[in-house]
Amino acid sequence: ANTAVALSRLYNNVPHLKPLDVQIDLLSAIGDDANGDSILSELKEEHVGVEFIERYSGDSPWSYIMIVDDTRTILHQPSTRDLSLKYIQSNLMQKDERGREKLSDYTAVHFDVRHPEASVCIAEECKKLNIPYSVDVERPRDGLLSLLSGASLVICNANYVDLVLNKNIDGKREYTQEEIVGRFQKVLAEQAPFAQIGVMTLGSRGSCLILPNDDVILNSNINNDDIILEGSSYDDQGCSPNVPSVHLRHNALWCETFPNCKVVDTTGAGDAFQGGFLSAVWGFLLLSGEKNDETFNVSMDKMILSHALRIASRVAARKVEKAGARDGLPRCDLFIQGEFEKMLSMIKQ
Repeated sequence: ANTAVALSRLYNNVPHLKPLDVQIDLLSAIGDDANGDSILSELKEEHVGVEFIERYSGDSPWSYIMIVDDTRTILHQPSTRDLSLKYIQSNLMQKDERGREKLSDYTAVHFDVRHPEASVCIAEECKKLNIPYSVDVERPRDGLLSLLSGASLVICNANYVDLVLNKNIDGKREYTQEEIVGRFQKVLAEQAPFAQIGVMTLGSRGSCLILPNDDVILNSNINNDDIILEGSSYDDQGCSPNVPSVHLRHNALWCETFPNCKVVDTTGAGDAFQGGFLSAVWGFLLLSGEKNDETFNVSMDKMILSHALRIASRVAARKVEKAGARDGLPRCDLFIQGEFEKMLSMIKQ
């Protein structure tokens, strides 16, 4: 839900995205209790569609988060049951009088694998309908490998790669950038063979982006330690404008975290990053006309992807400066607006 709210805030407020009139809908399952009513109410206030949220008899999921200094403890109560196959088959996949499924109305789908059986079923249908989908890879879950096998875009954290490769059990070693790229490429090659973009979040080290099946980044005119987008430490008043650099190293794009970000709470930072990155990628493809029913290719110019990483980093930075998973999520700001302007200026005429 946090990623859906991040996407909705951006698509409904960024001047370049608002004319697209994109509707962000959430497919999930919640209980028929007061907590479930509150969840629906909050989502509606954020303009997130709730038409495909199944209500079941029982308790809705909840999390209680305690933060003391740099320690965060999460108590989580999962939902009474998962989203049912019967529900999605009779709603999202039900054909209308034209023989079209409701699912076919969507440009893209994003999975967090909370409801594995339903997610795999929808992903298989996405493949048939040529609907690209992205996957949030937090940790090993049931159904994850099935989802990754057809994903166009994968966003994961460094811990997942370590778990898969089982090479950093003690958690003490810090890998070099070259090692990080190699390990990430290995995992994507094995688990997500059709992924066109892979992004790894690295906490305080920023983020890393690779194109597993494309040579867009591999350009003979690019040195392997180029600054793609230069950041600034201080403006003419001596204040940090919070602009990170993006570098090309070891055939991957590396985006720094925002300087001088005052971290209050990292809860939901990954969800915020995903919302920012997906809004930039899908938004660019829609505005540039690169996405249509016949063809789809998310691989794009290194400069566009660099701006997308900075937008994602900015959204995450704004989130962590406030407590809670959503309060800090931006609707827009001058930096985000400026990054979108630079991206769209590169649309081929």
